Amino acid sequence: MLFRDLKRKSVDIALIQETRIPKLAAFRLSDPAYSRVYMSCAIPKRNGVAVLLRNSCPFVVEGVHTDDAGRCILIQGSASAQQFTLIALYGPNGSDSKFWAATADFILSHARGRIILGGDCNATLCPPVDRSDPRDGKQTLTPSSQDKQFYSFVKRSGLIDIWRTHHPSCRDYTFYSPVHESYSRIDYILISSDCISNVLSSEIGSITWSDHADVSITLRPLSPYVGRRWRLDPLLLDKPGVSDSVSAALADYFENNDTPDISKQTLWAAHKPVIRGTLLSLAAHHKKLKMEEINSLQHKLRRLEMAHKSHPTPESFTTLSQTRMALNRLFLDDVGRSLLWSRQRYYSRSNKMDTPLARLLKPRPKFQAITSIRDDTGLLVTTPTAIRDTFTRYFRSLYDHTPTHTPANETLCREIKQYLADASLPSLPDSRLEPLSSPVTEEELHAALKSMKPHKAPGPDGFTYHYYKSHSGILGPHLLSMFNNLLEGGKLPADSLLASIALIPKPGKDKHMVGNYRPISLINTDLKMFTKILSKRLDLIMGTLIHPDQVGFIPGRQAYENTRRSADLLWLASSSNTPSLFLSLDAEKAFDRAEWPFLFTLLSHLGFPPPFVRAIQALYSIPTAQIIISGTDPLPFPIRNGTRQGCPLSPALFALFLEPLLQHLRKDPHIAGFRMGDQEYKLSAYADDILLSLTRPLSSLPAVMRRLDEFSRISGYKVNITKSEAVATHMSQGDLDTIRGAYPIRVSPTSIDYLGIALPSNPGDLYDKNFPPLLSQLKKDLESWSKYAISWVGRVHCIKMNVLPRLLF
Repeated sequence: MLFRDLKRKSVDIALIQETRIPKLAAFRLSDPAYSRVYMSCAIPKRNGVAVLLRNSCPFVVEGVHTDDAGRCILIQGSASAQQFTLIALYGPNGSDSKFWAATADFILSHARGRIILGGDCNATLCPPVDRSDPRDGKQTLTPSSQDKQFYSFVKRSGLIDIWRTHHPSCRDYTFYSPVHESYSRIDYILISSDCISNVLSSEIGSITWSDHADVSITLRPLSPYVGRRWRLDPLLLDKPGVSDSVSAALADYFENNDTPDISKQTLWAAHKPVIRGTLLSLAAHHKKLKMEEINSLQHKLRRLEMAHKSHPTPESFTTLSQTRMALNRLFLDDVGRSLLWSRQRYYSRSNKMDTPLARLLKPRPKFQAITSIRDDTGLLVTTPTAIRDTFTRYFRSLYDHTPTHTPANETLCREIKQYLADASLPSLPDSRLEPLSSPVTEEELHAALKSMKPHKAPGPDGFTYHYYKSHSGILGPHLLSMFNNLLEGGKLPADSLLASIALIPKPGKDKHMVGNYRPISLINTDLKMFTKILSKRLDLIMGTLIHPDQVGFIPGRQAYENTRRSADLLWLASSSNTPSLFLSLDAEKAFDRAEWPFLFTLLSHLGFPPPFVRAIQALYSIPTAQIIISGTDPLPFPIRNGTRQGCPLSPALFALFLEPLLQHLRKDPHIAGFRMGDQEYKLSAYADDILLSLTRPLSSLPAVMRRLDEFSRISGYKVNITKSEAVATHMSQGDLDTIRGAYPIRVSPTSIDYLGIALPSNPGDLYDKNFPPLLSQLKKDLESWSKYAISWVGRVHCIKMNVLPRLLF
């Protein structure tokens, strides 16, 4: 009920009191839309206060301070370049001068900037206007000792009752005591004087699902944002008549517009704004009907409340309660999204090897809005527009890092062809060509649609998989026509190739640096289905084109194959006293820097049929992207290199893109690896994570650098050698000094990490470096999981999907 009410009212910051959640169960107060939760809890189940921040709220938390009794929490932070202190307070239900004095000291010692305090204070500032006693028809004029203590606290803290400032002559209350048949205003929002200019309005709501009325203020820097993006409501299509109306609109659109003079892509792209308009109209209609009923009940409830506050009678209280219940029943419609999420988390998928159980065992990091970033000059910018522009400039440059590398550059194309010819790459056999170029079938489309989760985040057009699944009968034939037209050389409209980029901070990195964010592309759902189909086709032939050294995203291959081999090679180097160097390469923005002239030339060189290559080229013809920053309108920019992280096709394309480099490293006679029988082992790769196993390091390392520079010059791939790490075995100090002097590689004297496994210079340390830390972490995980309600079957699944894979790996 709490989160439903907050979402309905679009609350950015909520100051909650009397949560009555013990410390060991603090995790229960959570919601996907309010992932930033800060609480002060008592050990027993009493008291409790919390501050909830909406994900889209631009408030950045800088410090958190709590008491031990669960009565006060103070949050320091900033928003819109202003310092704020948020305080949630729950006053004692009785006289307690020590509490108010200690709380005032607590606030004065920790508060920074503008102060906003919200709380159930269990006291009034001015009893003649904030409390009534209708039993004798008089107002309670005499302040209690509790009221006096609260008044002194407010004065000492320098706070202002903002609601009374805005409503100087209004008499209203926030709490009704049926036992005493009295009203009082004991819930306050108090602010410091320098915050008055920030407050646009202040209101007291109605008493509905809680026994207290909510008190709210609207702040100027936290007012509603621009840049809101439309997304299909997952419950709209399930409302009565909506699905039928959409089906009728679709049938009418395609019947009137599917003509020979309109291309399949244009026909498909144009249907989206038409149906979006239909959906918006239907959503507005249902919302209007519902809001009319809600407003009617709210006005009635307000009249009844004011009448009961003035002249309470048993009859008026009964009518008031009935109206309140009717309003709450109407609000139950808003619980649909929560029920949908809760059903998946606690019932249908709660104890299965699926995402809800995995998220329960290992929660995602708390959402943190990007509130400041350093621009090109190193200056810290804090406004949403400046943050968006800084990220846009960075990624515009990244996705067009070499403007001269285009298909029209004949010199580049000749060098690429010669490089590929020298790599001795395998080519596709004739038996594999037809499945790649054959028309997309209804079965492939159905399989791609079935594999997608219905409520995953959509692309810029806002259409989710639920839309396509709900109307697959009408949309399917037109999707097939468009997909097959792309295989024949058709082009996609620019809007279809637009992607929204969500920025995920890299763990342990400085969040003020633009390069420390991973760009995840949210592409349109229909395009994602097409790339899923192409990806499934590629899976059938990847094993024939990619050497077994590369195990990343290749069907039938596992990462532990490379980690096991690397451990064996370490043992071989140690037991044979072979001077060797194990070098882990750090690729700089590997997926984002891949250049298309190299990729498309490679596809043709490998023997991919023209229809398949044309389909890939259609996806990379004129793509654009826009950075998602809360509070800003999107600013699209062109993309001219890179494979999109978040696209089902990207992992396979990148594996193909990297294979020529790996093949040159394998066949270079100047690069020495470990030879066993007729096999030589030089490298292990998991996507862009490459580990080189080198013997004769002094001669092998210069050859490796030459190969990396050669590949980088024609493909865009770049290794950050200063972040690359190495561990040596049986190498003299002089040889190590020679390597350090020639290359800025970090050579560790003990071990390096590769795919989460510590590879030590002494193989005898392999167990100590890996298993004790793993067993310790497993023990902590198993102990922490005991607080969750997981069935016996669910616990078995926890072992299978979380514990066992780590032990096997």
